Amino acid sequence: MVQNTTEGNVSGATPPPGPRMVPPNPQLIEAFNWFNVAVVTAIMLAMGCTLKLRELIRVLKQPSQIDRRFFVGVAIGFLCQFIVLPLVGFGLAHALQYSSMTAMGALVVSCCPGGTTSNILTFWNRGDVALSVTMTTVSTVLAMGMMPLNLWLYSRSWTHDVAVVPYKEIVTTIAMILIPVTVGMLIKYWFEKLAKVIVTIGSVIGLLGITTTFVMSVIINPSMFKVSWNVWVGALLLPIIGGVLGYGISCAPFLQLSHSRRRTIALETGVQHVTLAVAIIQLTFAEKKQFLSELLVFPMLYAPFLVVLGLAVTGVFRLWLVATGQNKNPATGGDKFAENTETPGNLEKNGVANIVAMEIDDEVHKNRS
Repeated sequence: MVQNTTEGNVSGATPPPGPRMVPPNPQLIEAFNWFNVAVVTAIMLAMGCTLKLRELIRVLKQPSQIDRRFFVGVAIGFLCQFIVLPLVGFGLAHALQYSSMTAMGALVVSCCPGGTTSNILTFWNRGDVALSVTMTTVSTVLAMGMMPLNLWLYSRSWTHDVAVVPYKEIVTTIAMILIPVTVGMLIKYWFEKLAKVIVTIGSVIGLLGITTTFVMSVIINPSMFKVSWNVWVGALLLPIIGGVLGYGISCAPFLQLSHSRRRTIALETGVQHVTLAVAIIQLTFAEKKQFLSELLVFPMLYAPFLVVLGLAVTGVFRLWLVATGQNKNPATGGDKFAENTETPGNLEKNGVANIVAMEIDDEVHKNRS
C-alpha cells in the first residue's frame, strides 16, 4: 500500500484540528448490521412474491420474446451508477471543498452499486419490481470490476491508498437478493394466497426497517450533527442528482419507456449501497483508525437523507394517486400513465419474474388476445 506524505492527503495526513468525531459504537453497529440483514431478507422475499415463476420460465424457453426495452433500464442504471455518479461525487467533493477524509467517504458512496432499499421503494411507488431487482443484481455484480476502477481513477486527488473492495460482502449481497426472491417466486407459484400475505407483511417490515435505519443512524452517529454544512449539502444532493439523472435520461422519447419504468430507474439510480461503502472504508483504512470517524461521516449522513427522501417521494406519489383518483384500481397499478406502457397490464398480471434481465414482449400479450 503506497503512502503519500503530502499534507491533507489521507495516506499521510494528521487528524484535522477542531472538534473530534466520536467513533461509533462497534457493538451497536454490529447489531445494526444484523438487523439490516433480516430486514433486507424479508423485503426481498416479499418482492419475490410479487413476481411470477411461469413468466420467467416462458421467457427462458422463448428468448425471442424478450422485451428489448427492459435492457434499456439496466443500461441506464449502469451509465448513471458507474459512469456519471462517481464523477458527480468527485465534483461535489471538490466544489464543496471537503477535507481529504470526508471527500474519500463521499467518493466511495458515489462509486457503490444500487442498494436494496430501491426495491421496496419501487414497490411502494408502483414501479416495475422485476426491473428494479434486475438492476440491483446487475449493478452489484458489475461493481466487482467497476468500483476498483472508479476508486482508482478518482481517489488520487486525496489518497494513494489502494481501495480494498470487499468481494465477500458483494457476493453476500447478491445472495441476499437472489435467494429470497427465488423463494418468494416459488411461494407465489405454489401458495398464491400466502404470497399476498407475505407481500403485505414485507411492506410493513420495510417501512419499519427504513424508519429504524433513520433512527439508528442518528443514535450511532450523534457526531454527524457537528459536521460542517457543506457535508450536509453534499449528502442531500447526491441521491437527488442520481434520481433526477435516472429519470431525466429515461424520459428521452426515443427510449419509449413507461412512466412506471421511469420511476423505477429513478429510484434505482438514486439509491446507493451505503452498507457496502462503510465496509470498503473500514477495510481500506483499517490501519488509520484515527481517520475512520471523518471518513464515515458522509455515508452516515447520506443514509438518513436517503430514508427521508425515499419516504417523502413515496408519500407525495401516494397523495397524488389519491388526489387524482388513481388509487382505486390496483389492477392497473393505480397509474393512469401506465395504460400506455410497453407491456400491457401491471406486474401482478403480466409482469415477468425476471431477475436475469428478461421480460415478456408485447407480442406475448397480443398472442394471448
